[in-house]
Amino acid sequence: MLSFLPRESDRPVQFTKPRPRHLWSLLCLVLAVSLSWQVRDAFRVPPVVRLLPGQEFAVDLGRFLTLVDVSASGWLQQADTGLPVIRAADAGDARVQVRFLGLVPLRTVQVMVVPRLAVVPGGQAIGVMVSSRGLVIAQTMQLVDVDGVTRFPAREAGLRAGDILVEMAGTPLYTVDQVHELVERFGQRGEPLEVTVARNGVLLTRTIIPVPVAIEDGGERVVRYRLGLRLESPAAGIGTLTFYDPGSMRFAGLGHMITDGLRNPVEVNEGRIVEAVIRGVQQGARGFPGEKIGVFDGQAGDLGTIEKNSRFGIYGRLQRIPRWGLYDEPVPVALAHEVRAGPAEMLTVIDGREVESFAVRLVQVQPHRRADGRGLVVEVTDPRLLDRTRGIVQGMSGSPILQDGKLVGAVTHVFVNDPTRGYGILAEWMAYEAEIMPEVPEPGQESVGVGRS
Repeated sequence: MLSFLPRESDRPVQFTKPRPRHLWSLLCLVLAVSLSWQVRDAFRVPPVVRLLPGQEFAVDLGRFLTLVDVSASGWLQQADTGLPVIRAADAGDARVQVRFLGLVPLRTVQVMVVPRLAVVPGGQAIGVMVSSRGLVIAQTMQLVDVDGVTRFPAREAGLRAGDILVEMAGTPLYTVDQVHELVERFGQRGEPLEVTVARNGVLLTRTIIPVPVAIEDGGERVVRYRLGLRLESPAAGIGTLTFYDPGSMRFAGLGHMITDGLRNPVEVNEGRIVEAVIRGVQQGARGFPGEKIGVFDGQAGDLGTIEKNSRFGIYGRLQRIPRWGLYDEPVPVALAHEVRAGPAEMLTVIDGREVESFAVRLVQVQPHRRADGRGLVVEVTDPRLLDRTRGIVQGMSGSPILQDGKLVGAVTHVFVNDPTRGYGILAEWMAYEAEIMPEVPEPGQESVGVGRS
C-alpha cells in the first residue's frame, strides 16, 4: 500500500501573534535608526563657526532637531525661510546646541566673531633649506659587520629618521664627506663617536660606535666603517610661496609638511627660504608626477627664516618683500563657507622667476572637513599650463588659488593617476597656522567660515 506523507513544505503555515517584547525590540530599533540619522545631521554642523560682525549663518537641520542658544547671547533668530539663523553681534562669542526633540544635546557649536583678514598672494618659486647646518637623517639601516653579525648602530644609539645631524665629535657638519672622514677615523681607532642631533627644537647628544663592514672597492674587498645612516642635504627642494602679511612679515608656503623618505616630519633647525629660478619642467603623466626643475638663487640672500614645519606647510618670517609677484596689495582671505566649486585662478612660476596666473576649476569644496591639505579638489583647465606641464607638478605645492578676488586656498598634492587634478588646502587654515588670525582653534578642529572668502 502506498502512503503519502506530507512534506515539510506541504504543511500549513502557522501565524502567531507578535509578543510584546518583540514589539518593544522593533520600536527600539526604529528609534535607534532614527536617532542615528539625527546624529549624522547634527554632526554636519561644524563645532566652530566664525562670522564677520553682523554676518549671518543659516543652519539647515533635520525635522526632529532644534538649535538652542545655551549662552543666551540673543544671536539665534528665525529666517524668512523658516531656518534658524545665527546673526553675529559686532564682537564676542556665543554657544549654541543642536538638540534632538529639543531635549537631547547632540552637538555644541562655538560661534566667534572675527575681523576681516587680508594677505598678499605669492606664487613665487622658493628654495627651501630646513637647516643652516647639519644633515638630515633620512633613514636608519641595518648593517652586516665583517663577522656576519647584523647590527643596528644608529637605532641602538637612539637616532631617528627626521633628526638633523648637527655635530660629530664636536665638529659642525655641512657635507656627507665630513661624516665619512670622521666615521672612518674613529672606527679605525676603535673609539665611539659623540654626535649631536636636533629633534623637535631640542639638541640631543648621543654616542654611536662605528661598525666595520666589508665592501668592494676597485675589485678588492676592503673594510670600511659605517653608522647605518642614510643622510640627505638639508635643502628640501623647490616649492611655492603662498602668501605673506606685509604688517607682520609672516609668510606661509607649501601647504603641506616637509617629510623625509619615510614620510616622517623633518626637523627644522634654523631653516630658511631663498629665491629660486625655474629652468625647466618635467611633464607629468599618468602614474608619473611631473616636476619643476629649479636652482636656488644664493646671491640674492635669504628671503626668510622658517619657524614651523607643520602639516599645513612651512611658516616663518620674511626678511624682505618678495619680488616677481603679481600682487603688491593684500586681498581678503576666504573663510571656508565662501569657497565654492567653479572657476578660479592659480599663481605659480613655470619659467624663470615671473609669477603667472593660470585658469583652474575647483571641482570639490569640503568646507566642513577637518583641517587638512585636502579640503579642495583642483583641476587645471588652462591650455597653456596643460601644454607646458600636463597639469599639476611637484614644486607647485603652495601655489595660491584665488576666486572672486579672494585667496581661497593653495595646491598641496597632485593625483598620481591624473596629473590634471590635485588636492588643495583652504587658505583659512594656513592663515591660522601663520598666526596672523586673531583667534586660533584647536589644531585639527573642524570649522566653517562665513562672510569672507
